[in-house]
Amino acid sequence: MKTDNRGFLAFSLSPYLLTMLAPFRGAAVINILTIGLLSCLSLFSYAQERIESDQASLIYHSGDGEEHVSLPLTTQVEMKVSGWTNRVNVRQVFRNDTQHWLNGRYQFPLPDEAAVDHMRLEVGNKVIEGQIKEKVKAKKQFEMAKKAGKRASLVSQFTPNIFTTSVANLGPGEALVVEISYQELVSYKKGEFSLRFPMVVNPRYFSPLSMQEQKSRSVSFSNTLTTIENGTAFNDHIGIDAAAKVSIEVELDAGVELGLISSPYHKISRTQLSGSHYRVSLTGVKADRDFVLNWRPQLDTKPVAAVFSQQGKTHSLSSKAQVEPMDSKASTKADSNKAVEDDYALLMLLPPSAQKQSVSISRELILVIDTSGSMSGASIAQAKRALNYALAGLKAKDTFNVIEFNSNVGSLSPYSLPATAKNIGLANQYVRSLKANGGTEMQLALNAALDKGTETEELGSERLRQVLFMTDGSVGDEQSLFHLIKQKIGESRLFTLGIGSAPNSHFMRRAAEFGRGTFTYIGKLDEVQSKIESLLYQIERPQLTDIKLRYSDNRVPDYWPAVIPDLYAEEPLLVSIKMNSTQHVSSPTELIVSGTIGGQYWQESVSLKERKPELGLDLIWARKQLAALELSKNGVNEQRVKQQITALALDYHLVSAHTSLVAVEMTPARASGITSKSVELLSAIPFGWVPPATLPQTGTASRLFILIGGLLLSLLGIYLLSYYRAFGIVFSPQERRDA
Repeated sequence: MKTDNRGFLAFSLSPYLLTMLAPFRGAAVINILTIGLLSCLSLFSYAQERIESDQASLIYHSGDGEEHVSLPLTTQVEMKVSGWTNRVNVRQVFRNDTQHWLNGRYQFPLPDEAAVDHMRLEVGNKVIEGQIKEKVKAKKQFEMAKKAGKRASLVSQFTPNIFTTSVANLGPGEALVVEISYQELVSYKKGEFSLRFPMVVNPRYFSPLSMQEQKSRSVSFSNTLTTIENGTAFNDHIGIDAAAKVSIEVELDAGVELGLISSPYHKISRTQLSGSHYRVSLTGVKADRDFVLNWRPQLDTKPVAAVFSQQGKTHSLSSKAQVEPMDSKASTKADSNKAVEDDYALLMLLPPSAQKQSVSISRELILVIDTSGSMSGASIAQAKRALNYALAGLKAKDTFNVIEFNSNVGSLSPYSLPATAKNIGLANQYVRSLKANGGTEMQLALNAALDKGTETEELGSERLRQVLFMTDGSVGDEQSLFHLIKQKIGESRLFTLGIGSAPNSHFMRRAAEFGRGTFTYIGKLDEVQSKIESLLYQIERPQLTDIKLRYSDNRVPDYWPAVIPDLYAEEPLLVSIKMNSTQHVSSPTELIVSGTIGGQYWQESVSLKERKPELGLDLIWARKQLAALELSKNGVNEQRVKQQITALALDYHLVSAHTSLVAVEMTPARASGITSKSVELLSAIPFGWVPPATLPQTGTASRLFILIGGLLLSLLGIYLLSYYRAFGIVFSPQERRDA
């Protein structure tokens, strides 16, 4: 740890100052005051140095206050977009610039629907492929390798969008590379494709209301996400300038001529390689906000119905046999099934646009805004502006209410109000008064927003109830909130708006699916108006509901999500299907999609004879099934669901809540007599986020030192006053000048 040079200097000068002051009358008082002032200055100086140290370097502070130097990290991301799919490689380069052998761990976000299926460990010229194992077994193998001095890495899932990489036995001056690969689908809305790569984990809040439920997971949260699986503590603060540097390169093959490529939050460079083939680059940016890339086809060309397919699995049984040896019976079964492997398909269909109804439906619009501490800074400004635009979009027939929540819940009115000019004006005043502070008691807010009061029932059941929920989603108890939404949603619709530079997309997207609504991401103030107007346009249009799939012979395909969420205006239907191969005698030839649009039955047939080839579709199908299994958990079926998730993830080589990827070098690198040190990599504060507290947000005792210094200064002032009054000491003008 650094010595405090400024504090030391203050104490060193004190004897000389006291000697100079000694001849003067009342010097005893001045001596006491001087010592006190120097003590306070040294405490302030020490606190400030600790703050600056945290802000300028990667420092990990353990629970007992001991300091450790963290591993510098750079991240290189390569994406290959082909039509509707995106294959991503994430290379995390850990460097050990110390003279010690180090074990490190890094927590990072990934897209909430990323199917993580591959990991490799690179040390020098050696490449070690990761193996998929049950989580407990993988952790045990990693810990044994760490103890034996072998280089190793472990990739685990904490939540569907938060992962950790652990590395063991990185020698002095060495660099170690962990490469992770995943598959995902790109998004499409209102004529525009997009992808999103999260780069920082927003601080999480865990509600005391759900603490009892989470004890079984051995996880606890405070104002930041402080723990990881098995109850192992993370660093208890966020490093101010400790963000890893990230470089991203996207090879974009859209398949059609593009009219626009843009990134709303980063400055990118692009090169056109051919007609529809581009390279997009982002170099060395701070990992403090999500990266979003948008592209729009020329002349607003809309995608046509299509079926993409892949024969067999990405990780075939033969290659899996090298990773996880199978017994003779399993091997025989694999050989017998090899000739008739299933196809994995992706159905893309854009339902016909329904015309806006000539007679608008009366709505009850419930506007919910998160005013917790994690919304401080740019996030609360974005949310308040979004509320103002939503209020401006109300019609005379509508009713509305505004609900705000942090540690408590408040509202504009106990019940919904008519959308008169007076009431909207009162709502705007209410919104202007809101400030961000406190916890994130989202359970209370959802209860208030989804409960239909007696006043609502008196207004008539024909009124469509829509809830716009604006938050950064910085909560740790997602599962209990999902259950609450399922129980309370009724006939209401829940639309989530992700606010800020790094919202919790896993919670926001799943909450909208349970609430039969949509998820909209707002990352900066300039986007608020266009995003809110787009959302209001969507929710005023009749949606496609009760969506079902079947083959022409009435067989039901194995598709995920099994319950397809409602679709709103200009949203495509994307469904992953497992079906018999075209070489199979019972291979289906036609798929029928049906649903309801504007109260009318609708169906469309899609031919399966011509399937466009695509890779990684089995991973997407399995990932969607894993997500459905996770969301189906309750107190009764938890053990059975765990077994199903484990078996499915091992079969498709995927990281899940119960499986991890582990890579271990065969021979020890660290001698048995040398000890290694464990370090953490600190995360950055999300872009635009302002800590709600006024004192420095560090993990050191800086705040304590400042408070002690201020207290001592106050006590000295009081003592000096009482001394003057007790002894009637009065200095002459000449003495005051000499002193």
